Amino acid sequence: MIRKTSKESIAPYLRDASNYSGGKAEEVLIPESVDELVCALKDDLRPVTISGAGTGLNASRIPSEGIVISLERFNEMKTVKNGEIWLGPAVTLLNLQEHLKNTNWFYPPNPTETNASIGGTLATNASGSRSYKFGVTRNFVNAADCILADGRRVMVKRGHKITEPLLMDDDSEIGFPEIKYTTPNCKNAAGYFVQPGMDWLDLFIGSDGTLGIFVNICLKLLPRPDTFLSAVLFFEKEKYCWDLVSKIKSTTFVSPCSLEYFDRFSLELLRENYPNIPLQAEAALFFEEDVADQNDYDAALLVWVEFLTDKNILMDESWFAHDQKDVQAFHEFRHQIPMLVNEKNSRAGREKIGTDMAVPDKYFDDMMTFYNKTLFGKGLPYVIFGHLGDNHLHINLLPDSSQKKLAESLYDELARKIISWEGTVSAEHGIGKKKKKYFHEMVGEESIEGLKKIKNVLDPQTRLGRGNVL
Repeated sequence: MIRKTSKESIAPYLRDASNYSGGKAEEVLIPESVDELVCALKDDLRPVTISGAGTGLNASRIPSEGIVISLERFNEMKTVKNGEIWLGPAVTLLNLQEHLKNTNWFYPPNPTETNASIGGTLATNASGSRSYKFGVTRNFVNAADCILADGRRVMVKRGHKITEPLLMDDDSEIGFPEIKYTTPNCKNAAGYFVQPGMDWLDLFIGSDGTLGIFVNICLKLLPRPDTFLSAVLFFEKEKYCWDLVSKIKSTTFVSPCSLEYFDRFSLELLRENYPNIPLQAEAALFFEEDVADQNDYDAALLVWVEFLTDKNILMDESWFAHDQKDVQAFHEFRHQIPMLVNEKNSRAGREKIGTDMAVPDKYFDDMMTFYNKTLFGKGLPYVIFGHLGDNHLHINLLPDSSQKKLAESLYDELARKIISWEGTVSAEHGIGKKKKKYFHEMVGEESIEGLKKIKNVLDPQTRLGRGNVL
């Protein structure tokens, strides 16, 4: 067991990408085996915060008290077998992608931050641009070896329903409590996932480090597509982009896996690095479609060109990928915008003020109109980008020091409206410490009491992830 006790050695574990301040910890423990982790949990009754890679945006990994346990030594990766791979929670997305590069297998979830740990992506049920077709992290987890806060261990596998108890390694059992709450019917990573007859595994995924500690994870892989067909489309008006996405959702003519949006202010920010963005463009849409066989690429491209004709797109100025290098360049273009926003926040010493909200399909048009009407002309800088196919956009407010109250007021207004539309206040980043207020408004006190029952059966002393979610 490695222990870090000095302020200097603890400090890196008190930060993440949200710029959240106020973290405190007595020490950092770095176990080098599962046995060491179990012993630490059994012998030390202080509150425990599990440290991910620090790429999170909601301060889930930042402790408010007690100790930090970092699983950075749990980074082993096995070979792929039968479309599955076992790996440790400290393996990063980039590690996994490099590991799979020379295989015939593909891991679809692709959050922007490739330095995120796999354990962290499970904790928040992360997704990324390809979630429109492939879904979220939860869809690609087949099993997880979990340790509870008291040191008990359980292997949670697909097909093990909450109607049957969890059997722990000491032969004790844990039953799922009777509660009324169910998860919203849209892309969602807010609080505990609860659906009738679900798997226990689904409960642990997305629980923000509050129910169990992942020490070994089995991911499901898909056969790797030969290539991806992709483009960045530009529009003279933002509504033209919204209308196109509605048409894509209602057709079977094309089948994209990504539909990523950039508003006018995102494009202004991106023009610093991409001067070839058309000056008349007020919106852009990045799309890609997986092509299983390279021989079908030209036919798929022709289908897209025919579909996009006469759809109010600046076709001559839009960018279409010609090879794999272009596909990668378009992904970098997509990922540039959150990086630029985070850099701006860091330079300004500003805590990130960004939404992660989503609504059911029936409120898509209302959401887009509301965002535009509420934000435009307020004098507060902002950018909107993200997963338009999932009705899930990131609004990043960029206030100066005199506009903080205005930013908070606007955030409240946005959240209240999304909640009124049966939406979620967090579609992929989790709740952590930053969004508890909105989560409690979203689900109501009765549901919060139900979720506390879940917490109580798995962590009755509320030691794990204290301050997150509840």
